[in-house]
Amino acid sequence: MLSFLGSTLPEGVPNLFSPYEQVFGTFTIVVIFFVIASEVTSGTIFQHVFNIGKALVLMVLIVLSFEGGIIEMDFQNVHITADLIFYLTMLLTIDLVGLAKSVLQAINFLSEKAESQLPPLKPSG
Repeated sequence: MLSFLGSTLPEGVPNLFSPYEQVFGTFTIVVIFFVIASEVTSGTIFQHVFNIGKALVLMVLIVLSFEGGIIEMDFQNVHITADLIFYLTMLLTIDLVGLAKSVLQAINFLSEKAESQLPPLKPSG
């Protein structure tokens, strides 16, 4: 999609999206892989492992794609520097909440599995 946007620009206008085409493709591939892996392993502990892995990998990709929070770009004769550390922090915080949710779901899954294997309680008396 980004290459389509870049190809429709007039000849004199530089393609601003070209550095991010690879990042967009990487995000797409990673998300699709983890969604498929999570669905295939649904109902097992591996579903939760893949969800935790997805959260961790996306956190790393977000930091790499934001280049640590400082993005520099040249547009004709103008050099632009954007400090996006605040937005990077917000995205990482949201991803940390998703990671915590996945960990808690894995703990819940294991505790339910352990509970189901216990012998039934006999009434006292």
